[in-house]
Amino acid sequence: MGKIVKYGGYGVLTVIFIVALFIANLFFQPYNTLRISLSLGPEPAQLASQGSTYHDLNKNQRLDVYENSQASTADRVEDLLSQMTLEEKVGQMMHPAITIEPNADLLVFHAAMGRSGLEEVDIVDKHISHFNFYGAPTPSQIATKLNRLQKVAARTRLGIPLTFSSDPLHEAASGGIAAFSVEGFSGWPSQLGFAAARDIELVRRFGEIASAEYRAVGLHTALHPMADLATEPRWARNFGTFGSNAQLSSEMTNAYMLGFQGAELTDNSVMTMVKHFPGGGPQEFGLDAHLPSGARQVYPGDNFDYHVEPFKKAISNGLRVIMPYYGIPVGQTDEDVAMGYNKMILTDLLRDQLGFTGVVCTDWGIVASRAWGVEDLSVPERYKKTIEAGVDQYGGESDPEHLIALVRDGEIDRARIDESVRRILKNKFDLGLFEQSLVDEQKVLSRVKTPEYVAAGLEAQRKSLVLLSNKGEVNPVLPLKAGTKIFVDGIDNQQAPPQAELVERAEQADVVIMYLPTIFNGNQAPGSDELIDQMLSGILPDSNLAFDAAVLEKASAYSKVAKLVVVVDLNRPAILTELNQISHSLVGTFGVYDAVLFDMLFGQFSPQGKLPFEIPSSMEAVIEQKEDLPDDSLAPVFSFGHGLRF
Repeated sequence: MGKIVKYGGYGVLTVIFIVALFIANLFFQPYNTLRISLSLGPEPAQLASQGSTYHDLNKNQRLDVYENSQASTADRVEDLLSQMTLEEKVGQMMHPAITIEPNADLLVFHAAMGRSGLEEVDIVDKHISHFNFYGAPTPSQIATKLNRLQKVAARTRLGIPLTFSSDPLHEAASGGIAAFSVEGFSGWPSQLGFAAARDIELVRRFGEIASAEYRAVGLHTALHPMADLATEPRWARNFGTFGSNAQLSSEMTNAYMLGFQGAELTDNSVMTMVKHFPGGGPQEFGLDAHLPSGARQVYPGDNFDYHVEPFKKAISNGLRVIMPYYGIPVGQTDEDVAMGYNKMILTDLLRDQLGFTGVVCTDWGIVASRAWGVEDLSVPERYKKTIEAGVDQYGGESDPEHLIALVRDGEIDRARIDESVRRILKNKFDLGLFEQSLVDEQKVLSRVKTPEYVAAGLEAQRKSLVLLSNKGEVNPVLPLKAGTKIFVDGIDNQQAPPQAELVERAEQADVVIMYLPTIFNGNQAPGSDELIDQMLSGILPDSNLAFDAAVLEKASAYSKVAKLVVVVDLNRPAILTELNQISHSLVGTFGVYDAVLFDMLFGQFSPQGKLPFEIPSSMEAVIEQKEDLPDDSLAPVFSFGHGLRF
């Protein structure tokens, strides 16, 4: 009863929170819209100078260096920097969220992370020019919203264009809290699926296609890939990694970046914000660092350097933006504070040792709410410490007044602000945004989800499937033969091919196909009464990788009446010991369409994927393994790299 009251109370608070936001938006948005409209200048005129045209962004009727596409990026940056006020500079250092058509299933998350209706206030009053979006819009809705905001930015004093970012949008099946499936884009496997495919060129081709679709709708920065390593099987965000192997992750991270950015950053590029430096995989007990309970990254195997390896090649090949994680690298630096506050991580290691010269952007909300290790510091003190550590930009934050006050009070040198803003502006210029910030809304649908892009995504899905077991040396169950009577549990039987004969009950089937999604056994321990933490603890899976008894009993019952094919979504490792014993065939997936899965089961192609991490034998083995060591559990059921064909 106590739990019912507790979570019922959270539900009531959530409803009140959403209603309050809605009412506040109704009241303030019309006022702000009118006020901002009256305060904006004219749209920049297109003028001619020395035989070429340019946008008069600061409306002074002459060609400034920063408006001149023929000038060097360095000269353009310095010219613009010299014209900016302190407020305009600090505004560049904020990177808050906005929402576009929020998904009802994540409404509270969108409400907490995004502030729909306040973007114009951020642009005009706070001089913010970087935003990431949450939601479930169509490509056309994205383009329309982002164009509208770009037009507002163009009418500000200096006309600095906006840079828009996004989490992954191309996953065939959404893998977690920061990876989404937007129907209007081509569909691909998760990062783990790319690792299973073991095809570096495929990863680069994905980057090229996803980049083209991003730019078609007005997106310029990919808040991915994750270069973290899946060395701790319980970690909720293994879904977004390239698996447990540092060398494989290094090659794939680099190919992913080059696909999105190209050899050089241009007006056709999308920047990749590789994350989470210096590797967020070794989470203590697998608890996630979004929550206070997961604040600690631990290294019982003394394997810190292994987690840094996947970042090195991308840094050497032109990485422009990097994101540190929330966690504290326990015992690895001179103070146990989170990565974003840690000078030994961001300056000594990242800049001085690895030679990174780009933008360091924090993970979302590390100042306002996720200040692990520095919780006792005030918000201004947190900003000062992050600046001293080496941060350039603040994901999820929209309160520049603290940094402005610190500069005016002499706590932070203006030259230090210029250093960060110089890096940020360099990326804007190289992306060509000062020449063209708008997209052609009429051409969006012809530039996304093209037949070529769809076909490439389907081929990637096929390559990602892993056949774990296929019993019967003489007559294995897979591939299924035409006319096989099948009963399907957990996937869309309407996607089955014509050669399948569907039946209504398992008892009528020759083969039962049972699909099991990523294990979700309840809440992580939030360690906080904050609404956002309570909500996140309900989204993130807990540390139990074993299927519950009811699932195993159902699988056992199926196996007694027909041959059983179990298909498991492996967006993190699962305990498959019992299922491997019960089933006649076992398949691992990493985000594929049901139709692709059916094609493999019926032999339209042979699976070729290899496991991107090992599959532990038991939760006891998981508990005994060390968070920072790859594939070190005792007697795994399937080893890293395992995968059969037929």
